[in-house]
Amino acid sequence: MGDPVGDPEVQAVARVAAELTGMAVACVTVLDGDDLLRVASTGEGPLRPTWERLALTDAPCELTVTSGRSVHVADAAADPVLRTSPLVDGRLAAVRGYASVPLTGPDGRVLGTLCTMDEAPRALTAGRLSALEDLGAVVVALLARRRDALRSARQGELTRAVLAAVEVAIVVADPEGHLVMFNDTARRWFGDADPGRDVDTYPATYGLHSADGRTLLSGRDAPLQRVLAEGSLDGVDLLVRNAFGDDRRVRCTGRRMLTGSGGLLGAVVALQDVTADRDREESLQAAHEELARYAGQMRSLARASRTVATADDPRTAVCAAVRDLTAADAVYLLQPRSTPEGERLVATASVGIEDDSFLVLDPATERALPLTVLASGQQLFVADVPSHPDTNPRLVVGTRTRSGVWQPVLGADDRPVGVLGVVWQRPVDELPGPVASMVQTLAGEAAHTLTRAALLEQLAVAVERDPLTGVGNRRHFDRVVAHEVAVAERTGAPLTFALVDLDHFKRYNDAYGHLIGDDLLRDFARVAGEQLRPGDSISRWGGEEFALVLPGCTAAAAAEVADRIRAAVPHAQTATVGVAQWTPGTTAAAVLGRCDEALYRGKGLGRDRTVVRDQVRDQVPAARTGS
Repeated sequence: MGDPVGDPEVQAVARVAAELTGMAVACVTVLDGDDLLRVASTGEGPLRPTWERLALTDAPCELTVTSGRSVHVADAAADPVLRTSPLVDGRLAAVRGYASVPLTGPDGRVLGTLCTMDEAPRALTAGRLSALEDLGAVVVALLARRRDALRSARQGELTRAVLAAVEVAIVVADPEGHLVMFNDTARRWFGDADPGRDVDTYPATYGLHSADGRTLLSGRDAPLQRVLAEGSLDGVDLLVRNAFGDDRRVRCTGRRMLTGSGGLLGAVVALQDVTADRDREESLQAAHEELARYAGQMRSLARASRTVATADDPRTAVCAAVRDLTAADAVYLLQPRSTPEGERLVATASVGIEDDSFLVLDPATERALPLTVLASGQQLFVADVPSHPDTNPRLVVGTRTRSGVWQPVLGADDRPVGVLGVVWQRPVDELPGPVASMVQTLAGEAAHTLTRAALLEQLAVAVERDPLTGVGNRRHFDRVVAHEVAVAERTGAPLTFALVDLDHFKRYNDAYGHLIGDDLLRDFARVAGEQLRPGDSISRWGGEEFALVLPGCTAAAAAEVADRIRAAVPHAQTATVGVAQWTPGTTAAAVLGRCDEALYRGKGLGRDRTVVRDQVRDQVPAARTGS
């Protein structure tokens, strides 16, 4: 729930509690591992707490925490349970009058206590004790509100980071159409937003013209005003002309923003710079006019380019376009990728090949025509592929290649970022000039779309990645869980979840510092991921806790995975794991609840162990020796 120490509202509740009960001291504590952390207190005199952290076993609050119920004794010194507490027997204090209520979270777990103490015996009425319990509920609500505020702040930081990172201009207006926000890209294009300017002057101020650049837009035709009037805007092209006469072609997409109750918050418009796209289309058109005798092929090429530029799957679209234009039997796209076995050239798309899993090449040990082209950066046509010295027999057999052309896909720095392989299963004696040109042109289109696809993939990954450890975050976990539960419901395959908690992480952090603690989290995430199969998933659940999703895995098999992870915990630390198997008709939240129960049972049994929780029994493998 964030760090509540020093929260003035919690401090105010402590003062009210002391006043309500008539006792000298009131104190609010929260559980921190096996300790109580004092977050607020009030009162003066010998009972005023001087400790910031106290072992739970040394506090009279222990009974409240373990029972989950309120505790009140008029004279703690006469109570057979409380009189041995250091706060009662004089070692730390000499408490007599005592009352304590649990701070219980929505899930029923005790988060801490609100207690009042006096150096003289003091009895409370049932009404005052009930009112003290109400104050405890107020503290819980304050802590929850603080947690939500911190969570909202983190989400705001992420949103700002994404807005600053994307190369798309984002502009936001209030319900009256006045500008309220530009992201970094928009500021580079337009300067700072001016909310006080008349909305009718926006087109002239920011150089908003029709797509052909001939007409300055009217105020009502500006993108934000259209979104407010029409509700949305999809794929509208404009030309932005700045004060220096520079033209930027943009594509606009916008939506109204509404409150949860349907009220109008304003409008947001995204403007994507498509100047390079438009310049490319114009260059293609010029080539069509110049090469009139190839007009038919060029029209096909233009259609293919547009298909590729707007396709949801640009890689496959490139392969399909090349096959259509060249009358080839198969086309594949190979790109460098890092795999567990090392750097490889692998197929990221293909058409005309039923199973392209064999299209994997090791540049360090194998010889193949795609590798030759990747190294040279030059197009290569081979009429008789089986007899070529650089031929890879596995690729020839898998694609039944007789003739082929391989075209490098060049990135912005003219370095190859992939290879297009065009395969004919019949002999082709020579490659016609138009075909060579079209393959080159579509490879250039592929480079542009691959860059766009890579950016979108990076953004998608970043949104679902924990920035410290690099593993999935809660958003990633929720998406994976929804998918895997749907698969398990459809196929009947087993599905198991696990929660992993690094033991005594707070103590480790306190001993070595947060930077070393961060190193432990990063190293643990890495070694834990190494124990998983392809298709398994690890996400950071929060703090030092991680969540596993193990599709096709029973609880017993998952326990073995958990034991491997525990054995790999770095820096001489240990971990406790709670495991539960999903059953049909059960929600993911319920299974995670069972994982949590198993995890806490493992903590209670001494940590450093795996606990399996199912509907029949708990299974507790023995903890590692020497841990």
